[in-house]
Amino acid sequence: MSLRMFLSLVHHEWKLKGSWRKLDRSQGFGYGRTIYFVLLALVAVGVASYFAIHGQLKLPQLWGVAIGFPYMLVVMGVLMLRREWENGTFGWWLTLPYSRLSLVGAKFFAAWLRTVAVSSCVYVLISLFAGIIALLVKGYSSEDVWLTMLTGLPLLVIVIGFSPFILSLSLLLATIHYTTLRPLSPILWVVIIGGLSTFYSGFQTFIPGYHVAHRLFNDQPGLLVPNLWALLISWIVAYLFIRIAAYLLERKLSI
Repeated sequence: MSLRMFLSLVHHEWKLKGSWRKLDRSQGFGYGRTIYFVLLALVAVGVASYFAIHGQLKLPQLWGVAIGFPYMLVVMGVLMLRREWENGTFGWWLTLPYSRLSLVGAKFFAAWLRTVAVSSCVYVLISLFAGIIALLVKGYSSEDVWLTMLTGLPLLVIVIGFSPFILSLSLLLATIHYTTLRPLSPILWVVIIGGLSTFYSGFQTFIPGYHVAHRLFNDQPGLLVPNLWALLISWIVAYLFIRIAAYLLERKLSI
């Protein structure tokens, strides 16, 4: 397959939105989900503003929202594959004149690009919110905003750099659900969710020194990006998971 054709597949996966079959059954589903996330965001902003006004919030603590990122990635990866079965297009998708590796790889890269876009938007929004607090609430300064932005940069790199591992794993899990290995799915779900519960504790292994941003802010140079070897391993493992998923779709598919 040529690079141009593969990029076309990635673009196709990028622009597809949700399950059209489900949307036909319930036109309000998409709006309801949007309203839910908007309300959730408003509650989070309200809580953060309350603590800021009472002087009980350190602006870098806004990055606590990153706790939910790994779970978001798992859901994103699973939905990228599952929607073919929900839409009833899995037969058409699997009979495209491309290798299963290319088909799964296109879904993976589309999910990764979405991860980059979403995490970057979250970084900008939190930085802007920190700036608004500094302008409107006494006790905060531009230095607090700068420190907040520096604190978020390593998290942004971690999410973007290590998301290939989680996305490929979730794609593999979704693939197993539609193969003869389906009985293993519940066990794998338990393992993955349990692994995510310790995901952040492993960050200290990849980032030398937890207060990296604080050292940078105080003109004490420190590593901003995680261990590059760890990032490379994340991509290598992701490739292996994608190859396994492609093999299962080729040899173990159960329709």
